[in-house]
Amino acid sequence: MAGPYRVTGPERQAEAPSDQGIVGDVIAQFADQFAFLRELVQNAIDAGSPSIEVQVAWDTALQCVRVRVRDRGAGMTRDVIENQLLVLFRSTKESDRTKIGKFGIGFASVLAPNPAVVVVETVSAADPPGQRRRLALHLSRDLTYRLFDAGPATQVGTLVELELPMAASGVDAFIDQSLAALERWCRHAAVPIRAETTGTDGVTRRTQVDRPLGLPGALVDVRAELDDGQLRIVLGLMEGAATSLGFFNHGLMLWETTELLIGRYACKIQDSRLGHTLSRDNVRRDAAYAHAIGAARKLVAQLHVAIEAALKARASDPDLTSYQQLERAVVAARIDLPADRWYVPLVDPVIVDGETIRAAPLSETHPTWFALKASPLTACLARHGMKLARSGWVHASLPDHDAHKQLVLVTPVTSPTPYQHALLATLETCFVAAGRTPRAVELAHVASEAVVPFLAIAAEPDDAVHTASTLFEPYVVPLVRAQRSPFARLRKATLVLNVDHVAVHEAGDPRIAGSHLARLILLQHELLDVERSEKLLAHTMLILGAP
Repeated sequence: MAGPYRVTGPERQAEAPSDQGIVGDVIAQFADQFAFLRELVQNAIDAGSPSIEVQVAWDTALQCVRVRVRDRGAGMTRDVIENQLLVLFRSTKESDRTKIGKFGIGFASVLAPNPAVVVVETVSAADPPGQRRRLALHLSRDLTYRLFDAGPATQVGTLVELELPMAASGVDAFIDQSLAALERWCRHAAVPIRAETTGTDGVTRRTQVDRPLGLPGALVDVRAELDDGQLRIVLGLMEGAATSLGFFNHGLMLWETTELLIGRYACKIQDSRLGHTLSRDNVRRDAAYAHAIGAARKLVAQLHVAIEAALKARASDPDLTSYQQLERAVVAARIDLPADRWYVPLVDPVIVDGETIRAAPLSETHPTWFALKASPLTACLARHGMKLARSGWVHASLPDHDAHKQLVLVTPVTSPTPYQHALLATLETCFVAAGRTPRAVELAHVASEAVVPFLAIAAEPDDAVHTASTLFEPYVVPLVRAQRSPFARLRKATLVLNVDHVAVHEAGDPRIAGSHLARLILLQHELLDVERSEKLLAHTMLILGAP
């Protein structure tokens, strides 16, 4: 039965442009031969298709790859095919804000991968149900074509098929590149896109191409929806402050760059008012572009607030891996957060009004000290309410001094052994005999990473950097005070003997050990001269009962 359209008969060429050089230039502007996938998906979205199916399959019999893009959109009439689709620089979308394509050159991209033939089958929604016919177009690379009625149809939409002669050895790479092209340009498409590929192994694989507009891997991100939903922006901070900026229309990528147009952030902008440049490798710098860029820049302040909240939350996590990652990115992005809003982890939790605090603004931490790790020394400071920032990464505003190298922890011995009692008694009489006595002699565990283990220091609770509540409570003293002489004539201090030092360990006669310790301590403070040495020897002989 004859259809409403006659068969075209002899092959025809598109009437404009007739200059094959122009045709070649237009095809050449699609530097990527896989750009046709983007253009066909774009046409399908513009046609109102609720979904898109892409097939890339190896045809063993014909030794070619068949690429099919099918939509369920409005389809095309014969007039649209002959006077729009096949005519360069003519488009029905020029004044339609809901459409992506504007210049009427996108369909020419199907010739970029050098197909043997391009087949288009379309059923137009303009025809009433029951009278719909399928139009078939066979287009060759030289723009000759056949357009004919392919019979009745029920479902509207368009199928575009490319037949690409290819050696079997190149098929799998072609499939991978096709999927990569769809991923690059169509990953945020406004409609579902399903890809089905069949390689030389005969195995069919299915992939969902589309996904929501987002920034995978962002450490922190914020979103905005403006202009009644026409403009959507997602802005985020990436690891290492990696920079990217992408512009999308209906979820199709127009242009991506690493230029610092907004800052050292990642940003994606979706706006139906954005459009391609004529070369189709950039976004038009028009009022819509300027408006979108301005809105993204305003969103930076909101991102900074989110970063502050994330720093606070991650600084309180016992596992500081994510905090370190975020902190490095903030520094790399050159975000200048003030000290009262930059949260840092504390080396030890501090109890404030019954609440356990694990992180604090940098402005609330100790102005001089930080710590690389927790220790009994830092725990002592934390018990007294001192907030020590935990360092070990890159923040330049942290305090200058490691607490472990500036402070000494003193833990008094509450119950000396008989040997230790005898040792202290001997020390005290030896110092009297030498004529240089400290205020008192006490035993304690002395911990410091600044130098080799101390034999003895000059310290007492009054020297502590905090208030000690009991006589035998551990306390922390500055290293510079601990190293002063306890034998000063005007301001004597208590001499604290380190029970962890090898010279203080229980061994032999405590009277002999005490005499040796007295000599070592006086020598440490450059007070052991010949006269004192002789006095100590005589005193030692006396306490030992030697004749």
